[in-house]
Amino acid sequence: MPDLRRKGVLLFIVLVTIILVAILCTVILRIILSQSRLSHHQISRIQGQYVARAGMVYALEMLRNNVWTYSPANSCPNPAGCVVSDPNFPSSIVGRQFRIIFCPSGSTCNSALCSPPSGSTFCINSTAVFTYTNP
Repeated sequence: MPDLRRKGVLLFIVLVTIILVAILCTVILRIILSQSRLSHHQISRIQGQYVARAGMVYALEMLRNNVWTYSPANSCPNPAGCVVSDPNFPSSIVGRQFRIIFCPSGSTCNSALCSPPSGSTFCINSTAVFTYTNP
C-alpha cells in the first residue's frame, strides 16, 4: 500500500509541475507578443514623423524652385489653410496619408497660431497620419 501512495503523490507533483510550466509559457508568450506590438507601434510613429519631415522638405524645395506658389488671393476658403496634393510626390509619401497645409499669417493651423518668419506671409504645416493596426 505505501507504493501506491508514493505513486499518487508523484503523479500529483508531475501534474502540478506541468500546469505551472504551461502557465509560465503562456505568460512569456503574452509578454513577447505585447513587446512585438509595442515595437510595431513605435516604428509606425517614427515612420510618420519622418514622412512629415520629408514632406516639409519637399514643400520647401517646391516653393524654392517656383514649382509651387502661394498668395493669399489664391488661398482656399478655409481660413486654416489649404491642403496641397501633388501627383509628383515621391512614392514613400503618397501612400502615407500625408498632407501639407499652407496657413496665412495670423490664422490658426492645427491648434497653433501661424507666425511666419520675416519675409514670408504664410506658414507651412505638414502632417502624416499613421494608424496602428494589429500585425
